[in-house]
Parts: sequence; C-alpha cells; structure tokens
Amino acid sequence: MNPRNHHQTQTTGTQPKTPPNQGDNKKITSSWADKVKVTNADTRYSLEPMPRLPVGQQLVIPEEVMDGVDKWMRCLVGFFSGSKMPYHAINNMAMRVWRAKGLESVATTANGFILFRFKNQANLQGVLEQGPWLFGGKHLILQKWDPRFQFDAGQIKTLPVWIRLKGLPLPLWTTKGLSLVASMVGKPLSCDEATHKCSRLEYARICVEIDAEMAYVHKF
Repeated sequence: MNPRNHHQTQTTGTQPKTPPNQGDNKKITSSWADKVKVTNADTRYSLEPMPRLPVGQQLVIPEEVMDGVDKWMRCLVGFFSGSKMPYHAINNMAMRVWRAKGLESVATTANGFILFRFKNQANLQGVLEQGPWLFGGKHLILQKWDPRFQFDAGQIKTLPVWIRLKGLPLPLWTTKGLSLVASMVGKPLSCDEATHKCSRLEYARICVEIDAEMAYVHKF
C-alpha cells in the first residue's frame, strides 16, 4: 500500500461539533400564566389586573366597571316555576318567536334562569306587554333585569305577571281606577298601551307584582 494513500485515509482525530443547546443542563422554566396563555389571536381577549382587596373585605363595584351595564339593562330574566327546559329548546323557541321583535341573544345560568337580551328597551317592553308566554306548554315568567336582582329561586318572594281584567265599569278606566282594581290582585306596576289609551275596552291588561302568601280578590 502506498504510504501516501494510507496517510490520506487517516482521520484527523477531531470530534463532531455538538449541536447548539444539546448537552446544556439548564432547565427552561416558565410561569403558570405562560402555560395557560392563549396565543390564538382569534380567541384571545386581554384582561387587565386590578388592585386586590384585603382578605375578608366585600367587593364594591366601582362606577367605571358599571359602565358596561347597559347591555344587561336590555335583558329580560325568565324562568319556569318548578321545572327546567334544555337551552337549545329555549333558544330555538325564543328566536323563532322573538327574533322579529328584536331578540339578540339567549343565555342561561347554572340555577335555571334565562337571560333574553334585546336590541333596545322598546323591543323588551313590547315582549313584556304581549305576555304571558308559553314555551313548550310551560308558563315562562318574565321580568326586567335589575342590578339588584338575585339569581336565586329561593329568594324570589314576588312575581310580576300580566293579568287581564274583563268587564270593568267605564268609570274605572282611569289611572286611579285601574290601580284600585289591580291592587286587589297584587302591586300594580304598569299597563299596556291599549289599556292606557282605552282603545280596547274588552279587557284591561295590567302587570302586577304578586305576593304568593297574600290572598287576593277574584271578583268585584
């Protein structure tokens, strides 16, 4: 064998270079926030940290946070007394009946309440005045949402309901007269436009707040 050729086949004795970051014993650490952080721009909605109150203190909602309450003021709160209905059934029926009346969305809470949000107060009031409403043969109890409303069926002592009063003498077709008659049933809250204008004298439609524990007058 030619020594020259033999010399050319020998290796230089150098080791291949270690790829970057291999063999590094340093651990890459990240915070829990990094682990759960959403990176998809389509589903990421940023929030901002706020000062935390001392433990044991009650949270007081500041005025600037209440600025977003308008969308909830356009909501009716509904529930079925003594029963529940699946969300998809409620949503389908509500959209079918109320979409043309300005219904925007339907949402349910964990304890059986339903929030129906409308485009404006006029749409909301129109649905209220056209009640009572039956969904799937069940009476849907509706009332306007209020910041003080508690989503707890056990805390509900009164219910706003729409009633029809037939055969009223003409002298009772006044604000005081209607209030007097409605007070025999519950606490009068409002009446519909036709009742207010006396344009439909077959019956008066009045919304009253009923106390379940109070006896009421059936006739006069």
